[in-house]
Amino acid sequence: MPKPLRAGPEFEATFPVRGRILEAVLCADCEEEGYLRIRLARDPEKGWTYDPKDPATFVDVFGLDPHGSYGKVRAGEWTEGRVVCFGYLKRVRSRGSGRLPSLIENGTRLVGRAHVDEGVTIDFGLFKARLAFESEEVRRKVLKDAKIRDGTYLATDVGIDIELKRWGTRESVLRR
Repeated sequence: MPKPLRAGPEFEATFPVRGRILEAVLCADCEEEGYLRIRLARDPEKGWTYDPKDPATFVDVFGLDPHGSYGKVRAGEWTEGRVVCFGYLKRVRSRGSGRLPSLIENGTRLVGRAHVDEGVTIDFGLFKARLAFESEEVRRKVLKDAKIRDGTYLATDVGIDIELKRWGTRESVLRR
């Protein structure tokens, strides 16, 4: 098992989701926070629906719910919200399998490809992370130190937060 990534450039990316709630769980350790597991379409650009019998059409996201929605929702409801992914980036030699796992949770190793032009974007498949810098000088230094160029593959042990905006029946959530 690879060592956890705890150094390198940091990123935070958010992306909108619509999907079905599979689990809403109270944290067994502290009983003050909870976790959500949501099933969503693997490629949201093609639409928000998926085939529950075909694992190639969906991905499950399991993450911390910082706003307490886990106590209000029920498994089976549909939801709209956003997923916040964050972590450190480390250059890797190969792109790995190139396929998203069926479950993404805290600590899942994801590999993405960097695109460097005016900005820096890392495409992880399900989401894209865009890096922001204070100045052009800082940007050059960070990219040089991390050895990031256009086409470089970067790995992260992703951290996940799930923030729900609304929930209800499939028709009420997907019709918007």
